[in-house]
Order: sequence, then structure tokens, then C-alpha cells
Amino acid sequence: MTLDRRSLIGAAALLPFATRAETGLKTGKRLLVLDFEIIDTSGEPVDQRADHARRLIDVREEIARGLAERGTYEIADRAPIQGKIDQILKQTYFRTCNGCEISLAREVGADLVLTGVVNKVSTLILSMAVSIARASSGELLYHQGFDFRGDNDKSWARAAKFFTERIARDPVA
Repeated sequence: MTLDRRSLIGAAALLPFATRAETGLKTGKRLLVLDFEIIDTSGEPVDQRADHARRLIDVREEIARGLAERGTYEIADRAPIQGKIDQILKQTYFRTCNGCEISLAREVGADLVLTGVVNKVSTLILSMAVSIARASSGELLYHQGFDFRGDNDKSWARAAKFFTERIARDPVA
């Protein structure tokens, strides 16, 4: 098969896109997505800790999966540091661990680290905040809060989808 000049020029014009598609990453960055936390000040009499624990995992996994599927980031494997994550969370939270999230990101070779907090005021009023920091310096690069309504699987999933789409649309590099 021979290519004429027009075909060669067209193929050459597509080469930068082929290189990007090969790596699959919009940013070329590796992101560690850590466990989300909840602050529940609702004072509700029903114990919802098991439901919240499951939803926090679902949110973390949905954001990580969504960003990977969209080619925004390579998601760092948590397995090598899972023991350290568990140990930290037995004692404190990522928001109060004095930079431990940065050390964890460096340990797995991540460029960035994402943390999140859900604040539950009542069954109807919740908010989620997501932060992304640079692993090399600890510099906060992204922080956004988002209010959502309803303490149920559907509303939490919508909040995770919002952050996934928001970050993928304008990723931190």
C-alpha cells in the first residue's frame, strides 16, 4: 500500500494526538486518592456509621476510577502503603495528620494526592470537599466544596460524579 502526499500530511498532523492517546493521560501526572472522611454533627439517633463507611469508600473509588477512565491521571496503587494508611486512620484523620498524606504520596511515586471530607449537618444537608496537593512540596493546588442534599447512596454518587467531572474538565497539573 502506498500513501500519497495528502495522506502522509494527514497522518503527520494526527501524530501528536496519537502520542497523547498512547499515554492516555491529559496531565501526565500520577495521583494518589486517599480515604475520604466524614464529620457528622447531625446528632441523629440512628447509627449510620456502617452506611457512611461504605459510601466513603464508594466515593473514593468512583472518583479514582472516573479520573482514570477519562485519562486525567494515572491512579497510584494504594496496596504498598495500605498498612500505613490503616495505622494513620486508627489514630487521626488525613486533615489533621500533619502532612502524612504528602509522605504517603511520595512513597508510591505519586505527583499529587487527593483527600476528601464529607460534612453531614443533617439527613438533608451535607457537603463534600476535595483537595489536591503537590507531593513534592505539599502545596495545595485545588480545593472545592460542594453541597448536596440527602444522606443516601444516590446523592453521594451524584456528588462523586460532580467532582470527577469537575476535576477531569480542568485538571491540576
